[in-house]
Amino acid sequence: MSFEQEVDDIEANLIEGGPPFFSRPAGKIFLIWLLFTAVGVLIGVYVPHHVMPTFLSPEGSDAWATVVFFTVLAAPVAALVYGVAAYSLIAWRHKGGDPDEPPPDGPPQHGNGPVTVVWLAVSTLLVVVLLFWGITVWSAQQVVHLDALQVNVTGQQWLWSFEYPGTGVQSREIEVPLNRPVEFNITSVDVTHGFYLDAFGIQVDANPNENTVIRTTPDKLGRFTLRCSQLCGLYHAYMYTHVTVVTPQQFAGWLQSNGASAQAAATAAGTSAPATTAAKITRAG
Repeated sequence: MSFEQEVDDIEANLIEGGPPFFSRPAGKIFLIWLLFTAVGVLIGVYVPHHVMPTFLSPEGSDAWATVVFFTVLAAPVAALVYGVAAYSLIAWRHKGGDPDEPPPDGPPQHGNGPVTVVWLAVSTLLVVVLLFWGITVWSAQQVVHLDALQVNVTGQQWLWSFEYPGTGVQSREIEVPLNRPVEFNITSVDVTHGFYLDAFGIQVDANPNENTVIRTTPDKLGRFTLRCSQLCGLYHAYMYTHVTVVTPQQFAGWLQSNGASAQAAATAAGTSAPATTAAKITRAG
């Protein structure tokens, strides 16, 4: 059956009452849409568990929830596009005729008022919901904790360096206390680098001569990797270091072992008394 004949049959069926809905192209597309939507929702719910890292901060958990939520909401929209495309390729492809001659144009199609209204209404609702979600998550991450641990981060080809203001401690690795808000003040001395700590779900550019702030609160102990996420030159792949989350007492001991006074270490760690012994750190891969 040619495309023109199928369109004529559809118009005749609409006028005469027509066959059952699921025998019509719209019904078949609807069934394909349901199938593709179900697949998309399952992908959104289950795949992130396997392809995203285990997050160790509230910011990381927010990032994971955002990926799942956005994927699930996008699934019906993507399914409609893929459903129409799949049905068109199968049912409405040109058959027969001279292979060297293009098929004749189909009849002109007129707009469908109700479909247009529904499509615009659903699209607007989705945009509003996604905007509200994004603003809510973003606002939660902009909360400034007055007692946050300050860490100055400097990127350069091809290494990171860190400073803990008020303690005199400088390091090539980051050590932070558990459940203590941390504020990273990030800059670069040469080109743009990317401060990417995937275990915490945070990433921000380190720009030359500019200071960028990002905040997080680590809530699990362990040792993790900080990478540069911007292509910054020949040895970009080797621009990584480690971040270790320890208890506040262990953190105070680490600061003291790197030259901080007992009082400065206790203040930075948020402990009530200076630490005297650095406890053994249990590191997770």
